Amino acid sequence: MKDDKVSKFFKQALEYKNSMSIDVKKTYISHIDLNFQKIVEVLAKTIESIDKKLDCEVKWGRLTYGLSGDYHHWICGIAQTKKTVNLIFHFGGILDDKSKHFIVGDSFFLRKLEYSTVGDIDEKVIKNFVKQAINKLDYFKNNWKELNKNSKR
Repeated sequence: MKDDKVSKFFKQALEYKNSMSIDVKKTYISHIDLNFQKIVEVLAKTIESIDKKLDCEVKWGRLTYGLSGDYHHWICGIAQTKKTVNLIFHFGGILDDKSKHFIVGDSFFLRKLEYSTVGDIDEKVIKNFVKQAINKLDYFKNNWKELNKNSKR
């Protein structure tokens, strides 16, 4: 009988948790530097306008977008640094960037765009990269080990 009460309690708690509507984006934005909040809002709005299947959570200290909740193979993330807001692409290294918008670091896959002001944001560029990332997601999932291996040669 006691186990039934405990089971019922956890079931009710889970239902309550699932019914809560926490706006992850608003919560994240409220905790960052006031000077960067508008940049994050514009970036988030731009990203969210691209595909309704993009979900948003705070992962790894950043506002992270995954397709249909797949955060293991996340598409992009928004992170504040001391001087900029970065839009980071998980597998940006395989995206087409002929105009050299991306900042390349040490990683074969990660690429980022930096923003100091809202005026720095080019929505067309962001939409292009997010669409490319969505279109190349299956390719990345199926080939990342081989791509990573080849990058170290």
